[in-house]
Amino acid sequence: MRAKHSVEQIAPAALQHRSLGELTVWPVGCKVGECPVWHGGEQALYWIDVRAPQLLRLDPQRGELLRWELPEVVGALALCADSRAWLALPRRLVQIDLTTGDLREVAMVEDVASNRLNDGKVSPSGRWFVFGSMDDRADKQATGGLYRANCNGVVDRIHSGLVVANGIAWNRNATALYFSDSARGQLFVAPWHEDSGTLGEPRLLALLDEQAGRPDGGLVDSEDIYWSAGVSAGVLNRIDAAGRVIERIRMPCRAPTMCTFGGRDSESIFVTSLVRPQWTSPGTMEGSLFQFRSPVPGVRPSFLGL
Repeated sequence: MRAKHSVEQIAPAALQHRSLGELTVWPVGCKVGECPVWHGGEQALYWIDVRAPQLLRLDPQRGELLRWELPEVVGALALCADSRAWLALPRRLVQIDLTTGDLREVAMVEDVASNRLNDGKVSPSGRWFVFGSMDDRADKQATGGLYRANCNGVVDRIHSGLVVANGIAWNRNATALYFSDSARGQLFVAPWHEDSGTLGEPRLLALLDEQAGRPDGGLVDSEDIYWSAGVSAGVLNRIDAAGRVIERIRMPCRAPTMCTFGGRDSESIFVTSLVRPQWTSPGTMEGSLFQFRSPVPGVRPSFLGL
């Protein structure tokens, strides 16, 4: 199977933000933008549109946007150390060759009929792809969990009892894994052993309701502060190790979904967003990609297999 791709030119718009200064808006028109990952070698950003479904690549310097059309809904992305990437489709992991678009199955994962795979990141050493699952029904139950895949495609379930697994990120020395249950507004942290890919007993770190911003995608910065995309409140919440929200950055969209560092020296933050089907008159910013200069030094993402 092959994913067809198209290329288009896209022009950004500049906004003045009250606390961030100049903010760049890329009008990419995503339905559910998620899982942004910066490729330093290419100086390009990759991410997914869950419901389109598409894999996207933006070259900010050239304003060039590539879209790969995917055969199924896509929930997570892992860039590999070569010109490949892994994608979490509803029930399986697949590999895409970024030069040809060829797709091949890596592993079947989810065996709960009502579930689909959702959110994921490569661990700091590049040994593991940790990703989640969620109940995809309207009346959601706690049938989701967390999975760990190694570079050979061997998959193990490492946590259960989540409704919508999300917010996966590691602290700076890879001794703790953050993750969330977006449906319940819960943010957890657990001991993590990078060599073996094992997860210790999670503890509840914070509760974030609709007004505070239910936790969607997560990121840890160079100060070991966790950034949570508050998808229900239009904010990015910066949360310290004690679970306190130490800063709330209001975004010019209703539903930011995930952020990542990027740019030549990881000086920028890119933020994806979504448009909900029930919104009768979504603003022009919804579903856009946002870029602004980071207030703290950035960290580089990991590639699978590196």
